[in-house]
Amino acid sequence: MLFQGNHIAWQSPAGKRLDEFARRLPTQRRLEIIVFGSTPLQLFVDAQFTSADIDICSDEDTYQTLIDFVEQQGWTQEKSSDFYIQVCDPLAFKSTIDWRGRAIEVERHGHLFVFAHPWDVLVSKLQRLEEKDLNAFRLVIEKTGHPTEEEFARHLQLAVDLYRPKFDEESARGDMTMNTRILWQTLWNKEIDVRTRIIRPALERAEREYREPDPTLKTRLANLKLPKRD
Repeated sequence: MLFQGNHIAWQSPAGKRLDEFARRLPTQRRLEIIVFGSTPLQLFVDAQFTSADIDICSDEDTYQTLIDFVEQQGWTQEKSSDFYIQVCDPLAFKSTIDWRGRAIEVERHGHLFVFAHPWDVLVSKLQRLEEKDLNAFRLVIEKTGHPTEEEFARHLQLAVDLYRPKFDEESARGDMTMNTRILWQTLWNKEIDVRTRIIRPALERAEREYREPDPTLKTRLANLKLPKRD
């Protein structure tokens, strides 16, 4: 499951473009760039696994700056002759609640690149699950032997909020429950009870943490200094 930052395929198409992107970025301040979509799979799993674009995002303050920069460099979908850089809204990448803890962070030409872990990339692809997304699952499992069925079921528990009913405005996104069933049938030739395997265990884990008292609470309350009354 571990992917190391010193094994990045910088000579792959996406790697070369990202390296050039980092080198050309203004150096007045250090930027933090999140890389997701298929690019982490190309950089960490198989350099031959290519996509039409490189998905990146950053914080709200940097969003428009990156859009303008990519436009100036001619790396947009309209201008790029090979593949382009897609600057996404900071809310675009939806995955496990703790994806950042598994992300691979790499300094490049004075900027920090945060690559989503391949398993968390797969979670984000499950929300759409087109044929190219299924191919991403097949690739990761073929090349690494993971995730197994049990591993991914537990991993999806960390993304339980993605199974909640959507707002009307989110109709463009796929049905996570249905997509999970399709995934299991396709990869493992099995049916899966999503509520039993993913949703209920995740909610029980969260409820258990909520119910268990903080062992330091009594001490903290005892040491709490209340303001004196007049």
